[in-house]
Amino acid sequence: MDNPATERTPLVIAAEINMITYQTKKILLTSAIEIGRHLQEAKAMLKHGEWIKWLEESVNYSRRTASRLIKLYEEYGPNFPEVSDSSNGTPVSHLTYTQALLLLGFPAEEREEFITHNDVGSMTKQELQQALKDRDQANQAKEQVLQENQLLKKGLETIDSTISELKKEHAKAATRPTNPENINAEAQSANNASSAGDAPSAITAPFTHNLKTEHDPDAHIKYVEKCNACCKTIADTFFDLTTALTNLAHIDPNLKEEKRKEANRLIEYMAETIKEWPPPKKPLRVRS
Repeated sequence: MDNPATERTPLVIAAEINMITYQTKKILLTSAIEIGRHLQEAKAMLKHGEWIKWLEESVNYSRRTASRLIKLYEEYGPNFPEVSDSSNGTPVSHLTYTQALLLLGFPAEEREEFITHNDVGSMTKQELQQALKDRDQANQAKEQVLQENQLLKKGLETIDSTISELKKEHAKAATRPTNPENINAEAQSANNASSAGDAPSAITAPFTHNLKTEHDPDAHIKYVEKCNACCKTIADTFFDLTTALTNLAHIDPNLKEEKRKEANRLIEYMAETIKEWPPPKKPLRVRS
């Protein structure tokens, strides 16, 4: 009679070996967690200063090894099934000892999500290390973008506040009386012209800027330098803005679009305002 058993081939044998290896690694993790539970229990019973001596003399463990085993128990113990219990299908139950050690730094909820999303149970040690490295880099990039977004938001709020103050100042200027000194000077000039035989013209005070009289004949140099500095600041800030929006687009497109619209409204307002700047107000007077 033919043997009904599966034919023994190198492929079948390799599969059996891999299964035994996988089960051994799982048993190792289960055993490590259980040892960690016992170590924690013993540590609670010992007096202060006796822990290290007990480890060396009683179980031949270093303090580092014992701490790692206790940490494994604290992190995985409550959610890890018994060896005989194969019905527990939690993501943690599929980890090996090495995988569990590499994932110790994760919060419990984040760890389970990472295990499920990346199919950690089927990863090699090197693959898991690379996945963790990629995750750390992505988190760093995200944190950097969030920081840049906060700085951008703060900058936009500052600019909005400045524009609001300017609007208020302009509104006040529209209702503020013209400088009496200037009115008297214009009136005297008109009177002189009338005395010389010229037809007197009605004195109509224009919508003024109400700036103080500038006594420095070289004042234009100061204001040109100020304009140049402001233009450079605007250019640098705009570059930072576009950089932040580009990074934000890869993380949260909806948030990127919200910030882009905010920035666009501000830029449109600035562009429209500067077209007719300054408003028709009395020019700055320079005394020689």
